Amino acid sequence: MVDEHSPNPGHDETIVPVKPGLKGLQPVVSKVDSEKAISTPTLVISLGTLVVLVVVVFFVLPSWVEKQEPTQPLVEIVAPQLPDQSEEPSFTPEEMETLREEAEALLAQLLTQQGQLDGQSATEWGGEDFEQYEILAREGDDAYLSNAFYDAVPAYSQALEIGDILLRRSVDLITATLSAGEEALDAGNATLALEQFELVLSIEGENLIARAGLIRAQRLPEVLSLMKTGEDLRREADYETAANHYREALTIDSLWLPARTALEAVNTIISDRRFDALMSQGLGALMEEDYSDAYDFFGLALAIRPDSPDALNSLTQAEQGQKLDEIALTEARALAFESRELWDMAVRLYTEMLETDNTLEFAQQGLLRARDRADLNLKLVNLIENPNLLFSDLVLRDAEALLVEASTIQQPGIQLAAQISDLGRLVQIASTPIPVEIYSDEQTEVTVYRVGSLGKFLVKTLSLRPGNYTLVGSRVGYVDVRHELQVLPERAISPIRVECMESIR
Repeated sequence: MVDEHSPNPGHDETIVPVKPGLKGLQPVVSKVDSEKAISTPTLVISLGTLVVLVVVVFFVLPSWVEKQEPTQPLVEIVAPQLPDQSEEPSFTPEEMETLREEAEALLAQLLTQQGQLDGQSATEWGGEDFEQYEILAREGDDAYLSNAFYDAVPAYSQALEIGDILLRRSVDLITATLSAGEEALDAGNATLALEQFELVLSIEGENLIARAGLIRAQRLPEVLSLMKTGEDLRREADYETAANHYREALTIDSLWLPARTALEAVNTIISDRRFDALMSQGLGALMEEDYSDAYDFFGLALAIRPDSPDALNSLTQAEQGQKLDEIALTEARALAFESRELWDMAVRLYTEMLETDNTLEFAQQGLLRARDRADLNLKLVNLIENPNLLFSDLVLRDAEALLVEASTIQQPGIQLAAQISDLGRLVQIASTPIPVEIYSDEQTEVTVYRVGSLGKFLVKTLSLRPGNYTLVGSRVGYVDVRHELQVLPERAISPIRVECMESIR
């Protein structure tokens, strides 16, 4: 050809791609004028004569010569003269220029096409069709360089047709070769897979599927080695280590289906064994009434097999047992608070239990009992810490009633007994009158609030319970006098003088 192309480097392996044949390709025939073409009869006669001479020369003449005298001359055979076919057809200059332009245009297309085929390494897979393609191209080049444009045009045209067929074939070849590469991978044939993917890349260097397949093929021996070791470990029932090998194989080639299938199978075995072990541990804990541990074991087993009725029923049983344990524990804590007379804390626990299950009778009764005692305790503490409240007659009566209520409680406990004693003493003190001497002038009317009118006197002694009192003196024509008196338990009271001495002006 006019344009020289360097051949692509060959592969180490022999690749035999599919070679679809080309149909309807015609040989190149030079265009001749009808006037200068050899007539059929003349051609037949000439060829017939030539055949006869060949027979005579190769079969008859040797035997005949042997019978003749050596001095006899040989028969001279003269080949028939064929008509001269080398004469060029005649074209006008305009026609030749048109043919030249057409040939140049076809040549430009052919060069582009040839670049595409070279880039796709057509020499490796084009077979006889590519050879015919190159022959036609060279014939076209020879004709073009000889200015035989009338021969270059058909040669280039036929070459372009073959080239188009080859380009279309490359697409199908890529698809078929990719499929063959994948099949080779699935079959574990790394060598064949490498060949197929390398062929695709020689045609289409940026084919991502082929690049990925080539990487997988390169790693396939390592994957197969891991798989073999995994299978050996699996037969030895070392499932955990086998699973590690399968996972490593998938790390190398995540698309290797046998590794994924084997890993799933081994994981199923591991899960089954783990499930059985957890169920056994859970049932053992259940037998020992260790409901908390049993609940944990059955929960883990159910996580492995969410649809297992055995695990679900066992978990429910453990949960119920755990709940009963928790109730019993809470009840014990509440009773412990009662025994320690920590009534507020007992109330809290009973309330929490009833919020969980309002049908618990012991909690209902315990809550009522704890509330009453907590209320009693609050009242007792308040009076004991604030004894001055007992100076009120009303409060004193309530305190006396509270003492009666507290005294009726059986097994009151150390704290309540002390509270009863303390309040009783305070009530006794608050109820014990203290003598108080009051002096006056027999002219002043003396009145003690909360007690009454004392009238006019010189001296009078009153018995007053602890508390606060107000004494008022009144006299006609004089300003009233007022005295505040605080009677404290177990304390002597100094005499008090109440008399009106300031006259009203």
